[in-house]
Amino acid sequence: MTDDIVEPTKPVEEPQAEQPYRLPYLGLAGIGLLAIGIVVWQIVANQGSGTWQWLNLILVPGALIVGAYLLAQVLRKTELDIARSQETQAVLDNYFNRISRLMLENDLRNAAYDDEAARVARAQTLTVLPKLNGRAKGEVVRFLYESGMLDAEAPVISLVGADLSSAELGRLVMPSISLRGANLQGANLERCDLSSSDLRNADLVASEMSEVRLTGSYLRGANLEKATLTDAVLTEAVLTKARLSGARLQRAALGEANLTGANLKNADLTEAVLAGAKLGDADMSGATMNEADLTLANLSDAILDKASLIGGNLSGANLTGARMVGVHLERSLLSGAVLSEVDMTGAYLREANLALANLRGATLNQVVAPGSNLRDAIMGRVAMSGSDFSGADLSRANLSVANLSRALLDRANLEEAGLSGADLRASQLRGAILRGAILRGAILGDADLSRADLTKANLRWANLSQATLTGAELVEVDLTDAEVTQEALSKAKIVTRATQPETGRFEPRPPARNPQPASATTQSQTKS
Repeated sequence: MTDDIVEPTKPVEEPQAEQPYRLPYLGLAGIGLLAIGIVVWQIVANQGSGTWQWLNLILVPGALIVGAYLLAQVLRKTELDIARSQETQAVLDNYFNRISRLMLENDLRNAAYDDEAARVARAQTLTVLPKLNGRAKGEVVRFLYESGMLDAEAPVISLVGADLSSAELGRLVMPSISLRGANLQGANLERCDLSSSDLRNADLVASEMSEVRLTGSYLRGANLEKATLTDAVLTEAVLTKARLSGARLQRAALGEANLTGANLKNADLTEAVLAGAKLGDADMSGATMNEADLTLANLSDAILDKASLIGGNLSGANLTGARMVGVHLERSLLSGAVLSEVDMTGAYLREANLALANLRGATLNQVVAPGSNLRDAIMGRVAMSGSDFSGADLSRANLSVANLSRALLDRANLEEAGLSGADLRASQLRGAILRGAILRGAILGDADLSRADLTKANLRWANLSQATLTGAELVEVDLTDAEVTQEALSKAKIVTRATQPETGRFEPRPPARNPQPASATTQSQTKS
């Protein structure tokens, strides 16, 4: 019995390259002789003819010779293909016979992976696979799976390191299969059912996996770079530390999938469903996720630099500490999302919806977000220097101690917004709505509040030095202890029932004989 196990595989003779192909070459020789005969006959028959007749003598036989040569090559290739196919089938039949004998004589189906029979079967499998083409490799996998050798829980034959490159496995139904560590580069797995399977550390580079089913499958550490997974189903799949850079995942279903620490650089996830997915520490820089569903997804500490999520849904998503420099979020939905301490420098948020979002301590410098919705958002200590939020809705947003210096807020809605201690120096607030806004202690030096509506705003202790209030509405405004001049107030459109600062407290001092420029800080200290 032992002798049967270790019996070496009978070698199959390779087709010899020098094997004569009599039919093509005899045909070529015959056509060549015929062409020569035609040339000789026409020379004799057309002596003294013009140039066109001589060209005809050369072109017609030449075409016959070229055609004969090409025909010979086609026939030669056909014979080679037949020989290789026969060789492959012989190797395959020999392999099937040996594995079948191990199953019958050594009870291979019930053997442990480290039993002698299992080791021999693995050795024979690893040896035979490199000799086979893609179709034959698919037959080997199917044979082993249907024989019970590749169960995901306890495979008898391990395919770690097995050469299954370019294997044809399309449309096969093989749930709970073990392909762990196998080399499946360029393999065809289109519409294949591999649900609940083990593909840990498998190499699936550039593989075709459109519409593949991998529900609940284990792909930790798998290499799926440049793989095509269009319309694939990976719901609840484990893809931790998987490599998916450049992969095509359009419309893929990844709901509740675990992609923690995965590499998704430049991947295409257009219209993909990632609701509830775990993407913490994942690298998605440059990824395309337009119209993707990331509802309630966990993207904490993820990298999304220059990613595109135009029209995406990130409602309730957790993006704490994520890096999103230059990210595109135009028309995206981020209502209720957690974006605390996120870095969104230079992000594009035009018409994005961030209502009720938590952006505490976030960096939004140089952001382009006209027409965005940040109603009721938590934005304490946010850095928004130089950002464009013109026409944005920031009503009831908490912007206490936020840095909005040089921000563009023209026509923005800041009604009842909390701006206590906010830095609004040199900001543009032309036509902004600040009704009922709380600006206690806010710094508005050099800010442009032309035509702004400050009705019932609280500007107690605010610094309005050099601020422009031309055409502003200051109805029932609290300016107690605010730093503002009567000259600035006189340019306002309406100043009624306003609690004004002490008369002359912040009026400019009479000019000296040799006036010297003084900073606002020096003036304030002198007046105090």
